[in-house]
Amino acid sequence: MKGANTGRRGFLKLAGATTAGVVGVPSVAAQDSTDGGWVEATSPTTKSLNDAVDTVEGPVAVGGGGDVVIRRSDGWERIVNYGPQARSRPLTGVDVTDDGKAIWFVGGSGVIGEYRVDTQTLTNYSAPKGKTSTWEDCAVVGTAGEDERLYFVNGSGELLVGVRQSSGAVKYNDVIKPGGGSTIPGIDFYEREKGHVASTSQLVSETTDGGSTWDRVGIDFAGTAFYDIASVGPKDVNVAGGNGIIYRYDGFRWTPHVVDDDRTAIRGIDRGTDYGYAAGDGGKTYERISTGQWKAMQTPVETKLFGVAHGDTYDVAVGGGGVIVERESSTDTSTASLSSASLGVKEYAEGVIEFA
Repeated sequence: MKGANTGRRGFLKLAGATTAGVVGVPSVAAQDSTDGGWVEATSPTTKSLNDAVDTVEGPVAVGGGGDVVIRRSDGWERIVNYGPQARSRPLTGVDVTDDGKAIWFVGGSGVIGEYRVDTQTLTNYSAPKGKTSTWEDCAVVGTAGEDERLYFVNGSGELLVGVRQSSGAVKYNDVIKPGGGSTIPGIDFYEREKGHVASTSQLVSETTDGGSTWDRVGIDFAGTAFYDIASVGPKDVNVAGGNGIIYRYDGFRWTPHVVDDDRTAIRGIDRGTDYGYAAGDGGKTYERISTGQWKAMQTPVETKLFGVAHGDTYDVAVGGGGVIVERESSTDTSTASLSSASLGVKEYAEGVIEFA
């Protein structure tokens, strides 16, 4: 993710492509685990959860009806009802600031919101420049409330970039189309101005100037749908696709890796320099073992999983009907850092916006 990439769905912890053949490279999907330590959690919502991130207060997921839910030490709870406009618009994507103190989320009818887990403040930034198309995904780089650089992509293939000003306002640049006009389901940045997008027309583009210009880097041979993207660096990109394929870019060429023997869709992916997780149809999750090698795991559910996030305390995957599966994190098996104190909305604000 941002700066020293830790994955788009986590936060920073202190301490021109050539084509490949259409035949996927086998992974270690045959070594399926019965559950890999995953358990089904009791969910506070029955609406679909579409994306997840990790924060300083624990994992957070967003979804249908404008619901935002968070993991506390004694389970999951809903912290936002009905979204930032109180109109129950579905939330489709979420990202977290580098310090883990704020999430930004997007969704239907132009919804954009910010929730500060440290102050329990919900701020509405919806429909900037009159954009009311569904925002599909977002990427955030920077410190909460100070210097965020924000990237929002929608179903019309548009990208809107916003930058936090010293006044606290968010200033937006002109809208551009990095994906050729097709829907962009995934965006991810590995540095403040360097990242990638994936579109439904099998196009992956890269920017190194904060989204002003984009260069296509693939994927010419792909015949499957694209659902999500993880940008770890200029030579380390993954795209989650249909038919059980995760595509890998090494800065020169794309390689398709078949990670699921049943060829079910891979719908969400979270990568860092030293880890990788994915999730998809049939309640399956996937863990990156090494470059191009992924281990498939069957969780206790068979629901479609749309989002996945690696965290300090828990790894989580979320999906249809509000389903949440989780397991203790591979990097921190202690849950002591999670509080039992309930969170909610203590303060509501309308965000101030400016235009370039």
